[in-house]
Amino acid sequence: MQLDAILEVAIGLILTWLILSMATSQIQEAIIESLGWRSTFLERRLQEMFHDPALVAQFYKHPLIESLSARTFWGRKRKPKGIPNDIFARAAVDVFLNAGKVGNDIPAGTMSLEVMKQSVVDSFKYLDNSNQVLSRTVKYLVPKLNQETTDVENTLVKYRENVETWFDTTMSQATLLYRKHASLIALVLGITLASGFNVDSLVIVNHLWRDPTLRQAIVAQAENINPEESFSVTGIQDQLNELSLPVGWNNETTPQGFADWLLKFLGIILSGLAASLGAPFWFDILNKLLGLKPNKTEKG
Repeated sequence: MQLDAILEVAIGLILTWLILSMATSQIQEAIIESLGWRSTFLERRLQEMFHDPALVAQFYKHPLIESLSARTFWGRKRKPKGIPNDIFARAAVDVFLNAGKVGNDIPAGTMSLEVMKQSVVDSFKYLDNSNQVLSRTVKYLVPKLNQETTDVENTLVKYRENVETWFDTTMSQATLLYRKHASLIALVLGITLASGFNVDSLVIVNHLWRDPTLRQAIVAQAENINPEESFSVTGIQDQLNELSLPVGWNNETTPQGFADWLLKFLGIILSGLAASLGAPFWFDILNKLLGLKPNKTEKG
């Protein structure tokens, strides 16, 4: 019986965290999307890779990259927030082979062997004079063609594979940095929501422990939770109220002394930290806990 009570308290608490984390994720996504942080973050990574604003601008003008652009609600053109590895490789190879040239780029796929050989030489010369950091990278990714080279198609495939690997490695490292920034945003939002709606994990645990009927009702609600559900910020209060938990600010939930405020602070911080972990994380744990809960037929 004691183990059942602990399990039900855990389910109730995690269901509360799940609702809070769903709201946090939705608000976070709305902020990131409206401010265009993903496209800005990607552009900064490209600046670090190319070390040349002119080449980055040339890259964004490539037809394959322009096709990935979208328009905002106001009709403003926004740069891509993500680029598939193979598309990046095709566009980057074209940019490298046309570096320093005046006029429209010549797609690498349309170059003859002699034109490609000369383009590699000219690009190396231009980059050596203007961008030595990128020059060293390009010489590794797009080596000079020797006299025995006769197959343009296989040469292009090799070039693109090298560039794709370079992009994949760079973006893997950049993704880790982006996730750290996103996690910080989620933490701030989680604590803000937990504070605004007074979602105190310590109070919730105490309340659930003292009320077996409420625990059983919340377990039933947890079995029907939809992780894809979306709701407004004002809808968070409705979702939490359906659980009949002591959330929201009123005379009864407002601390009276320093010790009470300290416990309130800890409870809200705990809720905010939990919300920042994301809805998928808590939904997975919730399902596992529900799997441990025996149903009525098994008890009988």
